[in-house]
Amino acid sequence: MSENGPYNQPPQNPYGGGDHGSPPPYGRPQPPQGGPYDPNTGGQPGYGAGYPGGDQPMYGGAQQHYGGPGYAPPQPSGSGGSKAGLWVVVVGGVIIVVLVIAVLVTLVTNGSPTPPAADDTTVTAEETGAAEDPHEPAPDSDAAPAGEPPYAVPAEPCDAFTEQVTSDFLLTEAAEKSVQDTTARCSSTLAEAPEGNGPDDYASLRLTYSVPYSAADSVEQATADFEAAREDVTGANEYSLYVAEGVEDDREVDLGDQARFVVTRYDYVGDEVPQAVLLVRSANLNIRIEYQIMPSLLTGGSPEDLVLPDHTEEIMLNAGAEALALVGT
Repeated sequence: MSENGPYNQPPQNPYGGGDHGSPPPYGRPQPPQGGPYDPNTGGQPGYGAGYPGGDQPMYGGAQQHYGGPGYAPPQPSGSGGSKAGLWVVVVGGVIIVVLVIAVLVTLVTNGSPTPPAADDTTVTAEETGAAEDPHEPAPDSDAAPAGEPPYAVPAEPCDAFTEQVTSDFLLTEAAEKSVQDTTARCSSTLAEAPEGNGPDDYASLRLTYSVPYSAADSVEQATADFEAAREDVTGANEYSLYVAEGVEDDREVDLGDQARFVVTRYDYVGDEVPQAVLLVRSANLNIRIEYQIMPSLLTGGSPEDLVLPDHTEEIMLNAGAEALALVGT
């Protein structure tokens, strides 16, 4: 007989060495140690159907299970925590439902919130002194010559006829210029007549820059020339073609060092036609802008029916600002 037993087994322990105990009894293999509990086998997973030697009657007897009759497998740990979490979810849901119901009841009881009343701080035109006329003149208050005096007349006076000026005065043809030592002119003699006139009536626009003839740099002489131009357009000069009785407006405006806006009537080949004139002086240079409406020569329209546009002062002051900005370039 071998020293290893009657079955001539090798000295090695087939179940993993001496640290795990002695071999199992004959015909009853031991379940592996350390795994989770399997309630179907009363022991470790795999001990039963499919396990070598499992689900076999022990020594011809009935199938045995660990634990014996009435053995109850241990309950999995952590079931108390799961119940507590469920209670938290249920209570939280109830609180949310209660809050929603409370909000709905508040809205139904009080109704929609009323927006706050607007602050009635509107300032009327009378309070501010502003005119309600949509065509209230608004010249560029920052308009000023581009250079320092004394000034010479611009070499390109028609540059003052910008796109805005062309649109305001309904100019339909390219403007023509005329430049000399002491004067520079730009004129457009074929413009559409503004609303309120006949379809064949027309208008003209002329711009003139000038410096004193005898002393081009003299501010005193330029001031005298400004006063002479004012007398001319108001009909105070006996040689003037402007009708003194036709002056409708004559007042000072804010442009340059001196400025005057005049609405009058002009003797055009025996017919009195409406004309607006703007006079501006800046140091030694004077600006004169003339805008007039004329009857059609083809239809023989009546001069008495001709009218200037309602916003004449506005477009004249804007044209004056454009002309002044060209000075000193």
